[in-house]
Amino acid sequence: MTLEEMIAVLTHYKNGGKVQIRPINTPTWYDSNVVQYWDFTSVDYRAKPEPQVIYADFNDNGDAHFCSREKYTPPFGRKLRKFVEVEE
Repeated sequence: MTLEEMIAVLTHYKNGGKVQIRPINTPTWYDSNVVQYWDFTSVDYRAKPEPQVIYADFNDNGDAHFCSREKYTPPFGRKLRKFVEVEE
């Protein structure tokens, strides 16, 4: 990690943000609710990403007509559905 990345994740954590960790050179990130000590030589840290949300409106046949990251009022006769990214 660069010095700027270290400062950013430390500031994020200090301000109450959630942090994820992973051993260096491994692919999987883990949630860390409490960081007791920081070891930048063997652990990567990052601010926990916020889940992506997309809204889409559908007609009665199930056809999507419009998608947006912002919630909106669909045209008459269409139903708005909210899709949220989930971790596997």
